[in-house]
Amino acid sequence: MRAWWLSLTLCTGVLAAFGQNQAPARPAKQEDRRPPSEKMAEKPFTFKRKVVQNTVTRYNYYYHAKLKLEAILKGINRERQDNYNVFLPFYPFTVEKLNLNTNDLDSVIQKASVAVQIHDPRGRWIDDCYLLVGKAYYYKGDWENASNTFKYINTTFAPKKKSEYNTVVGRSEDSRISVATREKEKSWFNRFNHKSARNEAFLWQARVFLEQKQYDEARSLLNILEGDPFFPKRLEGQLAEIQAYRFYKQGLYAETIDPLVKAIKKGNSGRDQKARMSFILGQLYASQGRLDSAMNAFRDVIAYKPDATIDFNARVQIARCNTKANGGSLEESIAALEGMLRKERFIPFRDAIYYNMAVLCANEQPERALEYLAKALKVESANMLQRTLTFKGIADIHYFRKDYAAAQRYYDSTAAVMGPEFEEAELVNTRKEALGDVVARTRLIRQEDSLQYIASLPPAMRDSLLSQQLNAIRTARTAPSEKEKGRKGNNTETNNNAFNPNFPSTSGYAPRTDEGSGDWYFYNPASKSTGYTEFKRRWGNRQLGDNWRRSQGAGVAFNAPVATNTETPAPGDVSAAIDRMPTDSLNTSALAANLPLTPEKLAESRNKQMDAWYELGKLYHDKLNDPREAIASYDSLLIRFPDNPRKAEILYSLYVWHDRLNHTQQAQRYKQMVLTQFSGTNYANILQFGLPKDEDKEKKQAVSMIYDSAYIAYLTGRYDTVFQLKKHADSTYGYSSLQPKWDLLEAMALIKTQSDSTGKAAIGAVIAKYPGEPAILGQANAIMDALNRKAEVTDYLSRLELRRDSTQAARVDENVTMRYPWQSPTPQFALDSARIAKAKADSLAAVAANLPPPPPPPPVTPYKLGDEKAAVPHFVVMYFNRVTKVLVDEAVTQFSKYNAEKHAGEQLETSSFVLTPTEIMVIIRLFPTEEKALTYFDEAVRSASTVIVPRIRPSEYKFFIISRENFILLNNTKDIEGYRKFFGNNYITE
Repeated sequence: MRAWWLSLTLCTGVLAAFGQNQAPARPAKQEDRRPPSEKMAEKPFTFKRKVVQNTVTRYNYYYHAKLKLEAILKGINRERQDNYNVFLPFYPFTVEKLNLNTNDLDSVIQKASVAVQIHDPRGRWIDDCYLLVGKAYYYKGDWENASNTFKYINTTFAPKKKSEYNTVVGRSEDSRISVATREKEKSWFNRFNHKSARNEAFLWQARVFLEQKQYDEARSLLNILEGDPFFPKRLEGQLAEIQAYRFYKQGLYAETIDPLVKAIKKGNSGRDQKARMSFILGQLYASQGRLDSAMNAFRDVIAYKPDATIDFNARVQIARCNTKANGGSLEESIAALEGMLRKERFIPFRDAIYYNMAVLCANEQPERALEYLAKALKVESANMLQRTLTFKGIADIHYFRKDYAAAQRYYDSTAAVMGPEFEEAELVNTRKEALGDVVARTRLIRQEDSLQYIASLPPAMRDSLLSQQLNAIRTARTAPSEKEKGRKGNNTETNNNAFNPNFPSTSGYAPRTDEGSGDWYFYNPASKSTGYTEFKRRWGNRQLGDNWRRSQGAGVAFNAPVATNTETPAPGDVSAAIDRMPTDSLNTSALAANLPLTPEKLAESRNKQMDAWYELGKLYHDKLNDPREAIASYDSLLIRFPDNPRKAEILYSLYVWHDRLNHTQQAQRYKQMVLTQFSGTNYANILQFGLPKDEDKEKKQAVSMIYDSAYIAYLTGRYDTVFQLKKHADSTYGYSSLQPKWDLLEAMALIKTQSDSTGKAAIGAVIAKYPGEPAILGQANAIMDALNRKAEVTDYLSRLELRRDSTQAARVDENVTMRYPWQSPTPQFALDSARIAKAKADSLAAVAANLPPPPPPPPVTPYKLGDEKAAVPHFVVMYFNRVTKVLVDEAVTQFSKYNAEKHAGEQLETSSFVLTPTEIMVIIRLFPTEEKALTYFDEAVRSASTVIVPRIRPSEYKFFIISRENFILLNNTKDIEGYRKFFGNNYITE
């Protein structure tokens, strides 16, 4: 065929040249810049032209692009190392994780695109070239371009009659929708005819939908094709395969079986893919409990004669199913696997055989399973995935046997060798970290028990025991370890290559000439990719480093567990401290220093144990999802320390955990203990009234309004009103989400009105009642600390002397951010007493009438102007109408930068000031005179929206200036609106 085409091309070229020489000269025409394909479409599509165009398009472009794509996919199939103990991926690759060389796929797209651009669009192989372009985009993960390409094929190459003006996709045939291109029935003559790529493009469009997780669109398209009377039978297998892929990708495993059986029977996806689908079918049957069908499916895998790995795993799955099937037995399956050990072709899988033997007997005979897993670790193998599974199998057995120390070590070994795509990597890392903490806490509890026991012994017996322990420690440190003896006996560096026959040869660096290329190995992307994949499959994910095989991590593939000590040491771990001490510093006095011989040290030791038991319960429940062990930990804590300070929280946690496990009787017992022993606490309130989030919106809003009134009453010194309003809220609405704030506010009012002892008792009750409220607890602890240090602070202030430096000019530089109402005497005004008395009477009347309290009376605004001739210090204030932290922080930052650039010599400071919980200002200080403050005010008003704070809308803020005396009054009265009115009436600005 190619020789015929060459002769035809030469003849055509000669004729063209001859015709060109004989043709008369023509006048120059304007250059036609249309694509060659458009020009060709205007020429008559004669038989000669049809043969030439179809042949050139097929063999010069489409054929080579197709070979290139097949080579890329063949390389993908060799890269993946599957875990056959879980459901296999439907295809031997995952598009999101292909990590392909985009240059290779771009060359496929380029070659196929050139064929479309320079050849006649009426050729038969144009649609096939478009299909190759769409496939290349699909494997690149470029879903948009892939989808557009397949849609273009389906619309442009849809069949139409010559009389039709536009192509119509879809028609009705016998009350059924048809979108496919009709093909002739299969016969001996037309089996070699070219088939339209449009029908296959529909299937690839459905695959794109699935990768984009557009399951509804994929289902609609596949259902239409399934009912299409003209959809070709040759593609029924591929259609069933994509239907199965859709169900499998969505986790609908029962629905996957029927289309998968059809895809295996009628599909033409190749021997390897059929073997893979048969293996998945066996897994699906096994998950549904249809063990006989599963074993038949795995036998079909073996019949396809696939690669050795899937063949071996199919035999293993047959042994597993036989254990559970009727008439099968564990010993029969074990014997079948032992028989595989004696066969030469299964030598590379000896570690996997031992692992599967352990899996079969792990539930009933865990000790026997551990023996098999130990044998698997001794097998020299480069299969890092199998190594990972073996380590995890040992860790799981120890974990379910509650041997957490051993489990932690083997989970650590698992994490050291597993790859990033290991299915259970998250579980392994979680258990490794959590078990490290569990082991550390358990060790601490036992250690403190031992220390307490030694401390309780008579002095003579204690000294004798410490001497024995000291001798044991010194002997252990001076004796050579077994590992060091082994190093002296053999030279591992010399014998390293002989020890491992799989060590890669480094004797030569000759260029690689395989894979159809004469390029040197490191210049050949395909060879580099293959070599990297093989190294990764054989040795796992390794960091770059010299002599990597001689490092500790390189021995993972052949030696026993390489667990590193990653468990978190608990605070106060005496054993760890002793291990860090040098041998010559160890003596009985150093060991005795850690014994709890005094009541203070004994109390400290017991507190360590209480904290460890408490943290153990949290670890078991929160990290390991093991509520039974968490319950056992808290039960032990209550038995050993019945009066621990966290008893309320522990009893509440035990109630919740028993309730989740449907232990009704135990849950009720702990609930009653919380209600009776800790009534009035936050935990008791939750058990009685439910969680605060369950309250309705109207109740929360009403309680919030009353609380705001009570808080304002506290700020204005009306403490009796605070007590009345709290009583009204409790009696009317009961427990609410604001209860912690109410109790703290009441305690603060008691401090103002009662003795110090009463105030301390009230704050102490809040601290004990709300240990789970960080904000309330922090504020209450701060108040308690201030009360405890009250006498000390009072004595310090009484002794403090302030002297004014008369040598310097008087300048007021007051830090307004530290100015609080109690730092200045409250100004006395004529109407204060009358208005306060009236407010008290109105609040009491509202409480008696069961009505919400009236809003507080407007404060008095006794602001005044200073002497214009005197140098009165002023502040410039930026007041926000809508309080948000973002606005305040933005303003402080930008004004600080602006002042540093424009007013560097004036030493202006910018800070935020909280006037009330809902009113925050930005203060720029200090201006020595009113005139300079007004000058800066005018500058700030002009430049704020464009230069200083352009990202804050002008409607969000206002400016004013205020003298130092007026600012002190404003801080006491909180009357921001009153001062703004005073400012507008008395100051003249631009």
